[in-house]
Amino acid sequence: MVDLEVEEQEGSRGSPGTEEEREQEPTNEDSDTSKKRKTTSDVWAHFTRKKVEGKVKAQCHHCGKLYLGDSSQGTTHLRNHLARCPRMKFKDIRQQVLIKQQNKVDGTMSLSNYQFDQARVRNKLARMVILHEYPLSMVDHIGFREFVTDLQSMFKLVTRNTLKSDIFKIYDNEREKALKITDKNGSRMAITTDMWTSSNKKRGFMVITAHFIDHAWTLQSRVLR
Repeated sequence: MVDLEVEEQEGSRGSPGTEEEREQEPTNEDSDTSKKRKTTSDVWAHFTRKKVEGKVKAQCHHCGKLYLGDSSQGTTHLRNHLARCPRMKFKDIRQQVLIKQQNKVDGTMSLSNYQFDQARVRNKLARMVILHEYPLSMVDHIGFREFVTDLQSMFKLVTRNTLKSDIFKIYDNEREKALKITDKNGSRMAITTDMWTSSNKKRGFMVITAHFIDHAWTLQSRVLR
């Protein structure tokens, strides 16, 4: 109830809207008037009008916040909210990020809108740590956290324990894929081992790798353990 009152006050402090905006606003569907004007204002593509405790409210599609939605209030306060809504993917069409994608079949390139995916970025972070052998503690470094926040504020940086868990999930998944590939292999397989000692903790490690020729006569190498 407190949040609702705050949003009402914020909406009421906004400008009542220009005459042009009022002409473009939809009328309240629950009103007793028989005439209904056409919804032409683009702001209503992001809001839905509904009655809350007998009052007409406009609910944001992105964050769910409620604002005054009566026709007499205009749409300026709604536009102001869209400009700072934390969950709106694109504030303006000019702010959309285009990414280049390559078709895996014919190799053609195409442009598409970028959409943030928390799980995908977490996976990329874990793979980066694996590839470059970064320490898990890097996610606790102040400089790295500030860099990530400025780069993509929507990304919730994980802890080192969560990062460790993500790395083990990638290992289990890749190991499963490697075993399936080797099971389907019809040629002979060569097994090699490699041993080394870490420089900081003086611990010994060993990796087992399988090498084989696939059906396309391409040399394949897969780490088994």
